[in-house]
Amino acid sequence: MSFRVILVSSTEQDYFIMTSTGYSNHPNCISDKYRDGKTATNTPIREGVVAINVDEVDGEWQVRSPLRLGQTIHIEGIGEFAVEDTGSFTENNLHWDYWNVDIYFEDYEEAKEWGVKKVKVFIIN
Repeated sequence: MSFRVILVSSTEQDYFIMTSTGYSNHPNCISDKYRDGKTATNTPIREGVVAINVDEVDGEWQVRSPLRLGQTIHIEGIGEFAVEDTGSFTENNLHWDYWNVDIYFEDYEEAKEWGVKKVKVFIIN
């Protein structure tokens, strides 16, 4: 399965078509090393937060997502979110990498149930 990002310009507002997945503060989602209850931007992990993916290149973390840490976004149909967290994927999951937004759920089962969905993502600021 492969996905690609699409920036759509309309008379109303630009938006990205991205894949979305769910995650929680569960060992299957976040390794123990990073399960401290904080996001990558050192805010408390909570609903209303999304993560973007980062890659380690030559020992440096790089954001290749069209979204940036600190932005506020609106995901059509579900609401406003703060881009405050990061995650990384292995080479086996690169098709998710740059064009994915990972939505935080308090409940692990809800995160799993979210699955993979295409969403419209609007950048608010």
